[in-house]
Amino acid sequence: MKKIILLSIALIVLLGITSSAYAHSGRTDKNGGHNCSAKSKQKGLCTGYHYHNKKKK
Repeated sequence: MKKIILLSIALIVLLGITSSAYAHSGRTDKNGGHNCSAKSKQKGLCTGYHYHNKKKK
């Protein structure tokens, strides 16, 4: 019984970590954004130019 509980907890943790965030590579320009690579578009991570950091005023 303990093995089943531990296995269930391990699976929940692993699935939570892998599905919680998807990062993509790419440097940002002076505005804090960049265009997605073709590889990132194929993976569905982004669709075009986008921002990562909002400038504070």
